[in-house]
Amino acid sequence: MEMEDEEMQPELDRVLLELNPPAGEKAMIQYAAWGLQGNQLAYVFEGDIYYQPEMTKEVLLTYPAYWWSKDGARLAYLTINNSATPQMEIPHFLGGVYPSNVFFPYPKAGSTIPTVSLFVVNLYDRYISMVTWISSTQLAVRWLNRAQNQSELCEVPLFSSDGSWFYLTLPAKQGARGEFRHIASLPAQPAIPSVPPRFLTYFLSTEESRQSRHLYSADLEGIFQRQCLTCNLLDDCNFFKAEFSPNQTYFTLYCLGPGVPKVTVHNTKDPSRYIVLEDNTPLSETLEGKRLPETVFKTLAADNHDLHLKLSLPQGYEAHLLPLLIIVDGVPGSQSVTEEFAMGWPEVVASTHDVALAWVDGRSGVGRGQKISSVDPRKLSSLRVKDQLGVVEWLMQLPYIDDRRIALYGKAFGGYLSLKMLAATDQLFKCAAAVAPITDFKLYSAAFSERYLGLPAKEEHTYLTASVLEDVHKLKDENFLLLHGTADARVHFQHSAELLSRLVKVEANYSLQLYPDEGHILRERRSVQHSQRTLVHYLHTCLRHNPLLASIEEPDEDEEDD
Repeated sequence: MEMEDEEMQPELDRVLLELNPPAGEKAMIQYAAWGLQGNQLAYVFEGDIYYQPEMTKEVLLTYPAYWWSKDGARLAYLTINNSATPQMEIPHFLGGVYPSNVFFPYPKAGSTIPTVSLFVVNLYDRYISMVTWISSTQLAVRWLNRAQNQSELCEVPLFSSDGSWFYLTLPAKQGARGEFRHIASLPAQPAIPSVPPRFLTYFLSTEESRQSRHLYSADLEGIFQRQCLTCNLLDDCNFFKAEFSPNQTYFTLYCLGPGVPKVTVHNTKDPSRYIVLEDNTPLSETLEGKRLPETVFKTLAADNHDLHLKLSLPQGYEAHLLPLLIIVDGVPGSQSVTEEFAMGWPEVVASTHDVALAWVDGRSGVGRGQKISSVDPRKLSSLRVKDQLGVVEWLMQLPYIDDRRIALYGKAFGGYLSLKMLAATDQLFKCAAAVAPITDFKLYSAAFSERYLGLPAKEEHTYLTASVLEDVHKLKDENFLLLHGTADARVHFQHSAELLSRLVKVEANYSLQLYPDEGHILRERRSVQHSQRTLVHYLHTCLRHNPLLASIEEPDEDEEDD
């Protein structure tokens, strides 16, 4: 449907302008993004933020360290002082007779972390005529424009348009499952009775199902009345992301699955009025007639919690025994079991090689409430391994799963868990592939490691228990593949190097594939294609049916009678 008050504009001619950072032609910009007014653009180069009033195109997408005000007049940004943070050295081997080294600050568990400060800069020409502390926590600032004929009195912090209310997500009890986070409105000055203005708050919720995401509105005046805006709104869409215009007149809706993703713009007052920005018609046409896998969701009861399972099964899966590939993630706070659309190499393996795929969300996933997420963080691996193995045991009982052909795949934390699962079992799994696995949390990011394991100096035993390096003797006879880029700045190659050193000492059975000068995400097209072919070939070889081995492993009826 089309909005009656909207008119589609013709595509404008594209104009290419250069950012021209100070370093010259070979400079690499870390991040660039539009502001909220006109053609404002800010970009990050060598850790500094540059503001450019007129630009035409967004350059990169990553996590920014700056935030625009709604009117585009101010920019808040972080400054990070890494001077006391230890330096990480990553060698680059290609392109010269001698390797070159890249140094960058990287705080590992127990080391000095950076100091962070927050600043706000006014992008318009202004004067400050007065600064006064209102209380021990509030500051008032009077601003004058350059002509000095307009002034603004600002109270810091500002929470709402009139500064009288602010909003938080706070845990609230919800039945026997414990506390869940809900939106709460609080007055900035609780001693003064006041009534909040009538307006709607918008939020994403898992109320329909844990694997879905729908957009809701809620009237905060009187009875908390909520309405699902996206339920049954678009065909084959249950997992959404939304972005609102500054005045909340319109919102952009990203349908991420289970069907082919699409992007639409909706009228906030009447969401059924919308225009389609992108419907991925070429992809939909390409998938027509293809043997796409069938998706099944299951919830399994465990000790005081539920385990959630997503199965991707090739067509006709009940006709014969299938090998099983478990995609392991398990990062605290992540969610693998969703209705998001995906069409990567695992789905290709499922469709072309008749392999069942499985994803598992244990007790620490999102959307589970405060009670579930408050498990002992020091049991970083043991509880997650227990949850994964509990689901594997259930999967092995399915009549169409071949319990002798089960493989694991994981990257980073998922690779870590895959190796931990191998070590916790005695050749239960036929093989495993671990990409850039974390092997020792003392070598990993301080922010992550210390959040879940504490400081290494105080929790030495916890770090040893969590480390894969202490389990190499249990991995000796397991069949697994390691893949790692030597220039990985997220999970340093040092993790794999330490593991390989110990695997060699115990004469372990493993395969290895390195990608010189590649990072955590492979950039070179040939590297990406090679890694995918390597994984598919390795897993296909591992999981393919071998009639000779089957006849040896399965005794005939006469032998069983004996």
